[in-house]
Amino acid sequence: MKSSGKFSYNVIMGAFAMATVLGLTACGNEKEEDGGTFITVNKDGSIQSEIVESFGEERYDKDELQSVILGELAVYNKKSENNITVEKVDMDGDNVVVKMTYEGSGDYAAFNKVNFYAGTPAGAEAAGFELNVVLSGVKDPNETVGKSDILAMENAGILITDVDESIVLGGKALYVSEGVETFSNGKAVRRLGEDKKLMYVIYSMK
Repeated sequence: MKSSGKFSYNVIMGAFAMATVLGLTACGNEKEEDGGTFITVNKDGSIQSEIVESFGEERYDKDELQSVILGELAVYNKKSENNITVEKVDMDGDNVVVKMTYEGSGDYAAFNKVNFYAGTPAGAEAAGFELNVVLSGVKDPNETVGKSDILAMENAGILITDVDESIVLGGKALYVSEGVETFSNGKAVRRLGEDKKLMYVIYSMK
């Protein structure tokens, strides 16, 4: 199923109330809880998201929800050469599950109207993200890197975002900005705190 638009996360949440976002466990395949939004950055640069939410209210219908999602997506994909795919809209017990794949982080950012970049440090700078930051080592917090160090990391990726969801990386977290928690042996991260401060994560791409 291919499609697009302004819908994204917000259109789904308009169809059923958003539950508290919860974390992930190892490798991003097992969830600590049943509800929430789960994001994966793949090694090929694509982004996968899965929204699992309660579908308890009788006034909602799965087919109608799917129709809304596909209709909104069609608008976006018409302009972006089908960069977003809806993999699944289905019921799992009392929950509805919506799985989507975005061709790149730029599509995820544009469609969901959030700051979201995953790619090379040079690409982040070219996209207009500020790299004049100090990041601390995951293994040794006393080890820090700055802009010049970050740009020199040709074999590393960088994640920059302000989303609150847990994110599974396409590698292991190496350096993070303040207020970032790593888990699942460094393969997943989440931003702590309620402010919308950007989260920076340098991760291995091998």
